[in-house]
Amino acid sequence: MLNRFDQRQIYEACMHACLVAVREGFPHLEIRDIADPPHEWFDAALARQVVMHLMIRECGWPKRRVVEIEDRSREAINRALRTIDRRLQTPRFQAHYQTMKERARALLFIRASETEAA
Repeated sequence: MLNRFDQRQIYEACMHACLVAVREGFPHLEIRDIADPPHEWFDAALARQVVMHLMIRECGWPKRRVVEIEDRSREAINRALRTIDRRLQTPRFQAHYQTMKERARALLFIRASETEAA
């Protein structure tokens, strides 16, 4: 059950929704590989950047909080945001990103609805 007043639980629910949505967008990757990309797995690194972009730009988490909880450098987070912002300028990637964004939102809505029903 999700405690809507617990920031940590809300963050984890958002992260889980983003990871699952991006995993669906990159079906050849495992969630663990997106969460912690193996060295030189550039597709996994891109997927991780999409997750960070969704967390900050779409879920509204402050960069500072994401840096702290994910134990990433500010530069890594800023690089992820810049990379995905540039990729979003191409229509095909933008459409793919939109699908992942909508799926993440749907998953969060389902999770919140389950909590309210309980």
